[in-house]
Amino acid sequence: MNILNLPVAALAWLGRQGTRALAASIFLGLAVPQLAASVKPFLGLTVFVLLLFSYLRTDPRAFSRVVKAPGPAIAASLWVMVAVPLLLGLVYAYAGIRESLPALYTIMILQLAIAPITSSAAFAALMGLDVALSLFALILCNVLSPITTVAFSYMFLGTSLISPLELGAKLLFFFAGAGATAWLIRRVAGQNWIEEKADLLDGLNVIAIFIFAIAAMDGVPRIVMADPLFALGLFGFVVALTVTLIGLSAIVFMRAGLDRGLVIGLLAGFRNLGVVMAALGASLPEMAWFYFALAQFPIYLLPSLLKPLATRFRKPA
Repeated sequence: MNILNLPVAALAWLGRQGTRALAASIFLGLAVPQLAASVKPFLGLTVFVLLLFSYLRTDPRAFSRVVKAPGPAIAASLWVMVAVPLLLGLVYAYAGIRESLPALYTIMILQLAIAPITSSAAFAALMGLDVALSLFALILCNVLSPITTVAFSYMFLGTSLISPLELGAKLLFFFAGAGATAWLIRRVAGQNWIEEKADLLDGLNVIAIFIFAIAAMDGVPRIVMADPLFALGLFGFVVALTVTLIGLSAIVFMRAGLDRGLVIGLLAGFRNLGVVMAALGASLPEMAWFYFALAQFPIYLLPSLLKPLATRFRKPA
């Protein structure tokens, strides 16, 4: 093998590891927290790249079919952006979390109110799920986000910490910019080339996710060592919350098929706290950053655990 082809072969191998590489990357990110400060300035670029891979890994024909029959995607976006934050926001309010965990309450509410992670469709690709449905529902969720995020912020926090115009402008930049870039790549390289290089694209996707993990792990070891029991309890809560949202979504949309229910569950459970931290990070307490870091663990680990289930119930294209 030509030595110049080794990096390409290595990326393709990494892409074939799929969800296993995804799970490993969170622990590798935890192992190099000293790089977090260097990586944080590139968070925005990383989000853009992850969204670009989501576009590239979506079959245009499948995406067109989803757009022409938008009912499931519309139902999914309303569930994710309206029903879930309203339901859990009321649970948090009646449970007294604002009084018992004031340093965490704001980030917990914003986690429910913000749109899903931009890499949702890329995760669906790694799991062999319906990428087109995931991407279109993700776009609809982000169209709703400037309205619903602000509305639920006022409802449960009494104020909006995020400007709807600023949030809408950022989301438009990411989605329109990544979409235009993906269109140009597909135009120049062709759909056949993209399909042939699927493993390579997945490998690059894993690298981008790894970079995001490094940025998220800043300060985690220090807080864990300071209060391990609290850290363990909060970790358990974050995992239980994510599993509950995925499971509840799968049950609600069971008639559409378990594979589609899992797609919608990933959208409901994997929220884009990176946007919140980028907008408000300097004004939030250190504990909010710790919560943000813990929220990444189920995002990185659960796809590997759920993939066998997704494979079993996946419907043929």
